[in-house]
Amino acid sequence: MKEPGTTRTHRCITCRLLPVTRANARALSRLAGGCRFVWNQALADTEDLYRISRMVGAPAPSLTFFSLGKAFTDMRRATPWLAELPFGVVRHTLKRQADAWRRFFRGQGGRPRFRGRYGDDGFTIPDRVRIAGGRLHIPKVGWVVLRRRGGNPYPGGEPRQVYVRRALGKWCATVSYEVDAQERPDDGLAVGVDMNVGQGVASTGEILRAPDAGRLEARRRRCRRMVSRRQKGSKRRDRARRLLARASRKLAMRRRNWHHGVSRRLADSAHTVCVEALPVRGMTASARGTAAAPGRQAKEKAGLNRSILATGWGELRSMLEYKAEVVAVDPAHTSQRCSDCGHVAAENRRSQARFACVACGCAGNADINAALNVLASGTGATGQRGAFALATPATRQTGVRAAARCGF
Repeated sequence: MKEPGTTRTHRCITCRLLPVTRANARALSRLAGGCRFVWNQALADTEDLYRISRMVGAPAPSLTFFSLGKAFTDMRRATPWLAELPFGVVRHTLKRQADAWRRFFRGQGGRPRFRGRYGDDGFTIPDRVRIAGGRLHIPKVGWVVLRRRGGNPYPGGEPRQVYVRRALGKWCATVSYEVDAQERPDDGLAVGVDMNVGQGVASTGEILRAPDAGRLEARRRRCRRMVSRRQKGSKRRDRARRLLARASRKLAMRRRNWHHGVSRRLADSAHTVCVEALPVRGMTASARGTAAAPGRQAKEKAGLNRSILATGWGELRSMLEYKAEVVAVDPAHTSQRCSDCGHVAAENRRSQARFACVACGCAGNADINAALNVLASGTGATGQRGAFALATPATRQTGVRAAARCGF
């Protein structure tokens, strides 16, 4: 029952999953392989139906979970060994495929792809999750051990769903708990964040730099060259692929840890966080062009795209959305507008790090000025230094006094 001053929400934690016995390990691999088989078979049947419908001019096949679920029933009857696997767990694979098709048709993601045998296997326990004494019960597999450093932070939460996957030969489980979260009162404080490559800059003047991953990126490049040199299908190539996957995973986990720390720091500093609604997909589009109209400086643009994607603006924003009140603002002219007088001109941005307004003379750090503009756009007020109360009267100041107030 919901307590006063709280709200029901979901929180996820990731634990190591230990099969305990070899029989459980084989059963887990078999269950994950069955889910992979169903995914690939349903995707292949869908591709065939699409091709036939285009040839004869018939309507496109339905790709809802209901229609895919009916096809799974026929598939299960025609494949005897599928009947030995838990029905709900395997069928939920098609729920993920239906969601992937829906995102694809809405332009929110890529086309669903076939899953390889040597990729990360996984499955989902959609409901009736049983966890007791640090152990998880997997249907038709048995009890397995969950291990997490620090224990379970939500001992009173109700487990709703579990996603189990194998990465680099190790099993892990992501458990979604329904918990009572304290409603954070609106204290009237807001902070603006300017998103840059490799860092974020808050309107308080704090620079949130991403951790240095130069050595890990160099290791990943070496592993990629190692994979490309070795013969396909050989054991040495498989070892190189595992090394590449390990380096990529370490990079991803380090970036994710930085996102969690930055989002928590920003959420603790103010109730409202104003960020730029950056079109990442358009910003990271390739500049190669076509054979008829080739692009310019494609190599430099590819390097910039890698740096943008490595920063992870979208993941940082998604983590902020459940920790604080997020206001997305239009990023147009935030780096060219003066946070003091509001004058917009390309000449204001003298360099990548220096800002100097040609109208009022306000000069200083360009990223802090952009963060102040983001804060002003998100709150409907003029530029103010740092996190401030929305009820504070906003007045425009010019000249040397304004420059001193902005810390420039």
